Parts: sequence; C-alpha cells; structure tokens
Amino acid sequence: MAGNNIYVKGSYIDIHDNKVVNLNVDKGEVHVDQTNDSVRELSDDDLAMDVRMGMAVQGLWDEGVLKHLYDYTWVMEVMNQTDGMPCFNTPASFIAYLKAADVERLPPEDSINKKINTFTGRFPDWLFVDCDTTEAKRRINVGKRFLNLFKST
Repeated sequence: MAGNNIYVKGSYIDIHDNKVVNLNVDKGEVHVDQTNDSVRELSDDDLAMDVRMGMAVQGLWDEGVLKHLYDYTWVMEVMNQTDGMPCFNTPASFIAYLKAADVERLPPEDSINKKINTFTGRFPDWLFVDCDTTEAKRRINVGKRFLNLFKST
C-alpha cells in the first residue's frame, strides 16, 4: 500500500452469478480479467435478498426447523427451484452465498453433497430414496418454512 492507494489482485467468486473473476482494484477503479468485462453492480434488491436470506436461515435455527447441517440441502434446492431466487450450480457456490449473507452456522460442502442426489421431483413434491415418510415430510417442511420466512422478512 502506497499513500492512499489500495491494491488488490486475485481470483474471487462472484456469488450472484457463480463466476470466478480475476479482480484488480487500482485507485478505486475495478479491472476484471484484463478485458472489457464489467462487474455487475449490486442493486439494493440484491443486498436486501442477502439480508433476508441471513434472517430466514437464522429463523430456521431459532425455531429448530434446521436439525442437521445437511438440511441446508433442502434450502439450496428450494432456492434453485423457485423463480426469482438465486440458483446455485454447486454446494460451494451456495456456501459462499451463505457466508456473504452473514449466516453464522455454515454447512461443510460434503454434508450437502451427500444428500443432493437422494431425492427427485420439483418442490414441494420431492420423493426421497433414503428416508421414511416422516423424515420426507420434515425435509419438505424445511423448504416450506424457509420460503415463508424469506418472503415475510
């Protein structure tokens, strides 16, 4: 750091479109990938969505709806299957989003990976291959309650 200038270089994940970008900030000017690509500005809606996400997940923990770290799988898949919500190609991108939304209890990637292929169908009509009917209902209710909390904040 020289004077009032801050220099930043490196690869970062843009959590809003799951894209890895090379970022260079020089004297308040952002350069991406040494090309003419532009960085998408975060809108107030994006920031509000991040805040709502953090509050909804905290509400799930406070209410005891999230019982296992792998329950984040159902939250991720509800988001992936709901119009107007961010979509995540990988558990890593979802966890990065949670971190950016200041979620305190983060799942390890492998807890989501272990459950990602245990169900089929569209929410809320998921069919599970690894549990009984009671557990299947609980998992679906995780998704329903998340949507309710997210929309009401």
